[in-house]
Amino acid sequence: MTYIPTVNQTLTDMSKRDNFFDSKMVVNLMLVLTLMLSAIYYLNYSEEIQDEVTTVIVNSLNDANNSLAEQESDRK
Repeated sequence: MTYIPTVNQTLTDMSKRDNFFDSKMVVNLMLVLTLMLSAIYYLNYSEEIQDEVTTVIVNSLNDANNSLAEQESDRK
């Protein structure tokens, strides 16, 4: 025996599917908006971000260099 849905069941299934796609679309739009805002923020503050990253890397390399120099002086 073949299952044939009634009109009400078919409409209910379609509306559930539409709600599912609508929620996915909302989530995708939120993600796109977040990415766009992040890109705008980065473009506005890129020089400051670059300066901060450069400072952190240079300080880290200086600390590593000083640590190696102390290890060498302790060996002698």
